[in-house]
Amino acid sequence: RMRTPGTPISPIMAARGHVQDPNDRRLRPIYDYLDNGNNKMAIQQADKLLKKHKDLHCAKVLKAIGLQRTGKQDEAFSLAQEVAVLEPTDDNSLQALTILYREMHRPELVTKLYEAAVKKVPSSEEYHSHLFMAYARVGEYKKMQQAGMALYKIVPKNPYYFWSVMSLVMQAISADDEKLSKTMFLPLAERMVEKMVKEEKIEAEAEVQLYFMILERLGKYMEALEVVRGQLGEKLTSELQSRENKCMALYKKLDRWPECNALSRKLLLKNPDDWQFYLSYFDSLFHVIDESWSPPEEGEHSVEGEVEATVAQAIRFVEDRICMEDGKGTRQLRGPYLARLELIQRLRHRSSPEEHQLGDPLELMFQYFVKFGDKPCCISDLKIYLDLLTPDQHVQFINRLMETVPLSTAVEGSVALPADTKALQRHLCVVQLARSLGLHHSMDTPHRLGLIDELKARYRHGLEFGKLRLPSGGN
Repeated sequence: RMRTPGTPISPIMAARGHVQDPNDRRLRPIYDYLDNGNNKMAIQQADKLLKKHKDLHCAKVLKAIGLQRTGKQDEAFSLAQEVAVLEPTDDNSLQALTILYREMHRPELVTKLYEAAVKKVPSSEEYHSHLFMAYARVGEYKKMQQAGMALYKIVPKNPYYFWSVMSLVMQAISADDEKLSKTMFLPLAERMVEKMVKEEKIEAEAEVQLYFMILERLGKYMEALEVVRGQLGEKLTSELQSRENKCMALYKKLDRWPECNALSRKLLLKNPDDWQFYLSYFDSLFHVIDESWSPPEEGEHSVEGEVEATVAQAIRFVEDRICMEDGKGTRQLRGPYLARLELIQRLRHRSSPEEHQLGDPLELMFQYFVKFGDKPCCISDLKIYLDLLTPDQHVQFINRLMETVPLSTAVEGSVALPADTKALQRHLCVVQLARSLGLHHSMDTPHRLGLIDELKARYRHGLEFGKLRLPSGGN
């Protein structure tokens, strides 16, 4: 494992899996001095050791690290190159040179180091692996591809094979010529993965993810869908609903709106608070309506199950989710209540008379504020639906919200203040919504100045709540 500057060096020795040779014991004091930041003593110790053992290359490199850290970069580089030209193959020298080059910000020299090492020890898995990583650090994607395959030939492990595949994908991503990406790099990567699929050698989720990425970049959405829905898709387990999310994205790209609708509905039944699936549900609903889709006479509506293809079904679906939340009493989810407002907004944009079946937007937003007004998200939740109010409802709406905010009785010459943070948050929400509706902009100058003074007083009062928190709690 490569070090970063400033981290201990001596674990390099400890990590080696064989019995320490005498050189390891001789080098240990230098490692210890470098780890403790005593670079001058490390240099002195290295000089002593080199007087007795002139051919101890690692001691030279460790001295170079000490020189680098004391600001003598040129001297350090010169000393390191004396060792590098000898093309060392011992672990200590290679790892020490790697550390030095990284501290010098010269990662390209690490590639030359391991290129020489693998020529001398062509069967070393470790050196080939280090060479691949060195190429990765300098963005040499073609050489990464070659190094990955060379490594796979020595040690036929899946990760090494897919390192090479990923290197092809990186060549495709970084290529200036998009045509070259889609006619050479990505098709080659696809064939390499297909070979492993046919031989039933796919083992890890990352390999399936990479296959999916290649197919998606090639625009082969049907093939990608088959992968996700098939046996390989069963490996997609690291993220919650990974398969479903991928299927949803592909259905949209393929304009398969019935499947998109059925899958969204199915996922919302499991988790009625997942906002992205409400959006997919509504998007697909109106596509299905506009396309005059009708269910087949026999069998399933779609491969994902039942499709809802009318506004009446959508209204019933949303209201059923709301009824479930109303029945809870406590810890209600916001999603279903916002979905109702979203559906009203979409129906209004389509000039659909069914919007009135869902209720009065002013009343619904008022009820939403009563339920969730003490949450900071309430402001952004409601802001996007304010256009559902008519201009003559703006003041009425804000006044109704203010009536529910628990504030102290105002003494003459002062403002009514909240007693706790929840009340403060509710008031803050009302103020921001009033501003979004343009009520502050319509004030004359004296009223604006009065509002500024009031908000400053409220800010100072709000700081008092911060004092009651623990020092580590943030205000």
